[in-house]
Amino acid sequence: MKNILLIFLILIAFKNYLQILTKKKITKIENFGIKVTNYNLNEQQVITDWNLIIDKDRKRKKTKVVAIIFSTLSILSTTMGVRIISENKNAEEGIGQSIGMMFVAGEIASAGISVPLFISSSKRKKERNELIKIYNENSPVKQPFITPN
Repeated sequence: MKNILLIFLILIAFKNYLQILTKKKITKIENFGIKVTNYNLNEQQVITDWNLIIDKDRKRKKTKVVAIIFSTLSILSTTMGVRIISENKNAEEGIGQSIGMMFVAGEIASAGISVPLFISSSKRKKERNELIKIYNENSPVKQPFITPN
């Protein structure tokens, strides 16, 4: 019972620590074009929304990097597969062509993975931009974005 209580208290302290906007986070928010001076930095809704903006941008960047990696692997795999197939065109055993076809199959898988990742990245960007647009409108009196639970 003591262990469960200790873990619970640690998680509560960790969550409260995350609700503070560091200078680095405030700089990121300013880079999105939001005028930080117009808002109360101690208001819980503002902190939550800005953390959500930063989190969506971080996820978008990670997803896009992974998508670029898979796209690059797709191009390399296609190039290697076609090269191996063309070099072993007249081979009697057909092992080279089989290996080349495996590279081309790998290309199809890589391309199949990268497309949804690019779509997800653009979706996160749109969500982030919608949140930014709420705070970029000149009046801080307007209703901030309510985060879904």
